[in-house]
Amino acid sequence: MQDKTKIFLRLAVVLGVVLALVFLLKAPSRESAVDEAPRAGEDLTVNSLAAFNLSHVKYHETEAKNRVAACISRRYKITLDAARKITELAQQVAAKHDLDPDLILAIIANESKFHPLLVSPVGALGLMQIMPNVHKRKLAAYGGENAALNPEVNMLVGAGIISSFIRQTGSLDGGLAMYVGAGFDTSHPYVYKVKYELEVFRDCARGITRSTFDPSGSRPAKSGAYASEAESSAVAADAEK
Repeated sequence: MQDKTKIFLRLAVVLGVVLALVFLLKAPSRESAVDEAPRAGEDLTVNSLAAFNLSHVKYHETEAKNRVAACISRRYKITLDAARKITELAQQVAAKHDLDPDLILAIIANESKFHPLLVSPVGALGLMQIMPNVHKRKLAAYGGENAALNPEVNMLVGAGIISSFIRQTGSLDGGLAMYVGAGFDTSHPYVYKVKYELEVFRDCARGITRSTFDPSGSRPAKSGAYASEAESSAVAADAEK
């Protein structure tokens, strides 16, 4: 009787070990679970290629562009792939308007922090915070006001606006002041903030990394391509030329 009991206990132990092994083999590992989970700081809307709608953009690697894309990815917590596509588009759009691509990136950094679907309280849309009610004619060429949320269209229109303002005022500072809706007030904090970020991206291209944001940069009082309808109507005619 005792022998039968011992045999039964041994069989129970063996069966228990087998079941435990089966369970462990089927259970997902902690490492795979971590890999599948979103990483800390990632914004799934920003990082989604569907949201960016930039799958057609082919990235042409250079050492400087790779550094700038890595800088954007690190500073603004977006995927490197998304940062590369935005960097590529900035170069293409800048070439059409005879602008520095780092200037376009600096404006995007201040306007939307690289969130392509951002909508401001005053209705400004997308990466460069375009006001669709002001730039209806420009957006009509791309299908209407909703096209402002298309990153490529947004950057094309935004680059055209800042290029026009720089020509009108004769200076980068004047163009940025008009872009933010500050008229000809080149002392507006927005002008300083964009120019600071412009230097950050230029440093990134040279391999110089700034680990922190500018501690002395003050937040602009207004945001978006225009801050109010009064200011919008004052410059809308010029912006549409």
